[in-house]
Amino acid sequence: MTRPVITEPGLWPDMDEDWYHGDPVTGGSLSVSGAKLLLQAPAKFDYARRYGSKHSKSMDTGTRVHALVLGKGEEHLALLPYEEYRTDEAKAARDAAIAAGKIPTKPREMDEAQAIADAVLRHPTAGGLLTEGDAEVSMFWRDDEFGINLRGRADYMTHFGGLPTIVDFKTTKDASPEGFAKSAADFGYHRQDPHYREGWATLLGGDCDWQDIDFVFACAETEPPYLVATYRITPEHVELGREQNRIARERFRDCQKNDVWPGYSEEIEDLELPRYAVQRIEKDINEWFR
Repeated sequence: MTRPVITEPGLWPDMDEDWYHGDPVTGGSLSVSGAKLLLQAPAKFDYARRYGSKHSKSMDTGTRVHALVLGKGEEHLALLPYEEYRTDEAKAARDAAIAAGKIPTKPREMDEAQAIADAVLRHPTAGGLLTEGDAEVSMFWRDDEFGINLRGRADYMTHFGGLPTIVDFKTTKDASPEGFAKSAADFGYHRQDPHYREGWATLLGGDCDWQDIDFVFACAETEPPYLVATYRITPEHVELGREQNRIARERFRDCQKNDVWPGYSEEIEDLELPRYAVQRIEKDINEWFR
C-alpha cells in the first residue's frame, strides 16, 4: 500500500487504512470522527490522536463484513482454524495475529460475515450501489473558511441516478428506520453525510456544489436473518450536521493554533435532568397522587 505524506488536496484510492487514520497530512487534518470528539471536548480529540481509539468486538465484525462487501481489507483478517481459544496453541495464534495488527477470525465468525455480505449484495438497492465503483477512497481537501485541512475515507464512490454518489456501509444491531435513526443521532451520521459530500465536491471543482453529490447509507443487521436497508438523511437534518461541523472546524482551528485542548468546564455548572427523565418522574408523581 502507498504511504504518502499529503501536502496537496486529492483523492487516494489505494491508501493504507492505518496510514490514513494516523493522519498523513502535513500540519494535521480533521476527520468527521475527530469532529465528533471535538464537539464532546477537545481534550478527547487530542487524547485519541496521541494514543488511538478504543477497540471493540463489534468493530471486528464490521471490519470483516466491510472487507467482504467492498472487496478490500481482507489482508487485515487472520483466519484461524480454531472455534475457541482454549488451548495454548490457539491462544498463541490469536495473540500473534493481534500483535501483527490483524483481526483473529474463527471459522464461524467468517461464515457469519459472509452471510451478512451475501445479504447485502443480494439486496436490490444496496447490492447495485456497492458493485460498480471505487472502494475505500481517501479524500484530502482544504477548508478555506477556517484555513484548515480536512480528510475523509469514503467506503464507496459510484454514480446513482445520474449523480456522483457516496455510499457508506454500516453494520448495526437494528437497521429498521427507527433503529438506524437512533444510531445516526448517537454516532453523528448526519455530520458524516455533509462532510464527505463537501469534500468530494471540492475535489471535483468547477461548478460542482456539495448538494450535487448524493450520499446513501447501506446498513445490514448483524443477527439473522441479516436484514438490509438503505437510507438518506433528510436535508434539514443534514443541514444541522453541517452547522455542527462548522463548530468543530472552528474549534480545531483555534485549538491547533494555541495548542490548547480543553476538557469540560472548570466551573460549577447548573445541571438539568434529561427531558425524558423529567417526563417519567412527573408521570410517576401524578399517578401516585391520583
